[in-house]
Amino acid sequence: MFKLLKKAKMIFLVMFAVFIVSYGSGYLAGKLEWGDYSEYTKTSLFQLNRNLEYKVPLLGKLLRAYKNWHNPKLFKFLSTKNRRGLVLLIFINNFFVSNFTMALRAILVLPLLFYPFSKFFQGMVFAQTPFTPHMTAVFIGEFGGYFLVICAALSCTIWTVFYRRFTFSSRREALGNGLKLLGFLYLISGLFIFLASIIEASFMLNLL
Repeated sequence: MFKLLKKAKMIFLVMFAVFIVSYGSGYLAGKLEWGDYSEYTKTSLFQLNRNLEYKVPLLGKLLRAYKNWHNPKLFKFLSTKNRRGLVLLIFINNFFVSNFTMALRAILVLPLLFYPFSKFFQGMVFAQTPFTPHMTAVFIGEFGGYFLVICAALSCTIWTVFYRRFTFSSRREALGNGLKLLGFLYLISGLFIFLASIIEASFMLNLL
């Protein structure tokens, strides 16, 4: 696994650089009040990025069915202050659903064109909302989990297309190793996301 991580190092570094520039620019814009994040949510680009998966016929139908199950559960756990249920629900949403859509976008590559915009917006939100340790901890946990999955999924695609450049003997070998890396880092991301789920659930219940 160490050899695969070494092969993916440059992809991780490029994606991290994109994140730093995009998020940093958004944070700076927010602090300098060059824009209001609430206005960005009304733009067509934001709405397209937010609803991209719902435009895929079968996937969109499955996601709508999931939301119809998820939202009543969320309301129930909040109203009954069910901490354990809320932690599990947040974990399921972030680890299985959000992580899956992140991986799918990265594997297809083109949807990652929205990544700088979404990080810019996220930076602006962070700059214009009250700072709390809970928010920071949740952000670090979820970012760490999602970032691992995005980079692993992107590595899988790039390795398969440019397999000779990454010293694989065939596309099949490159794909197999890419999926192996994705599976390994997907599981590791669960640790970040689980810890973030505990903190997020506690934060949400303390607000009630």
